[in-house]
Amino acid sequence: MTTILQYPFTHHPCYADTRNALWARIHLPVATYCNVKCIFCDHNLGSSCHTSKPGYASRVLTPEEAVECAMRELSEDPRLRIVAISGPGEPLANRETYATLQGLRDRGMDGRFCLSTNGTLLEEAVGMLCNLDVSTVSVSMSTQSYDIASNLYEWATINGRILQGANMAREIVTRQLRGIRTAADAGICVKVNTILIPELNGSDIVSLSRRISDVGAQIQNIVPLISCGARSSLRAPSTRELDVARSAASSNIRQFMHCRQCRSDVVGIPGSDRVL
Repeated sequence: MTTILQYPFTHHPCYADTRNALWARIHLPVATYCNVKCIFCDHNLGSSCHTSKPGYASRVLTPEEAVECAMRELSEDPRLRIVAISGPGEPLANRETYATLQGLRDRGMDGRFCLSTNGTLLEEAVGMLCNLDVSTVSVSMSTQSYDIASNLYEWATINGRILQGANMAREIVTRQLRGIRTAADAGICVKVNTILIPELNGSDIVSLSRRISDVGAQIQNIVPLISCGARSSLRAPSTRELDVARSAASSNIRQFMHCRQCRSDVVGIPGSDRVL
């Protein structure tokens, strides 16, 4: 099997089942603004209720700083082959994301690009991501139900409009599904990250797994809620609840079981990485 066929399901630490041929990755924190407010996020990049919480970064880099940082790390670690942007805000809502990826391509970086997104801007961005050779995208999507989505998000800014309630929920879910389909049709490998909140979306996990598989996602990563912010009273799932959800969803789509819910400013292999 060639390296191209092996990637990402052998080498990418956020896609691979086996852990003996992993490449290291670097998360560059360049994206500050977020266009969606999830109930479990406080939109505070400088403090967090959990140091490994996704979206947390001790500082934000400019694109120029990020390119220099990545090139330095790449030169020092031959295992480092993946450059990712996962926040601390929404990467696709920040021009700094594209400037960073283009800057690395201009410097002749030999590796793979990965990106995390809430999916609301993905459909429009696919052409540019393909031009930048982004080969893997992780979409954060925790429900396909409009009713649940109206309780999962506080607001969203779409095309300059601030949306809430039923209109917001419909727009977010519809855009996420269209984005996944468009990216998958363009040859980008799509993983869906799903946060399990038992009392909120526990009943929707199987339906969600079926829906994302239907539109082209290749793998799902169901992770437990890390409670913080205004809704810190929300209950995280037990180990059994998480196992049951993953087992049920596995009938529809491949499941990833090794997630460490990484920060947006780390380098290395999850579990043995370090903060930039």
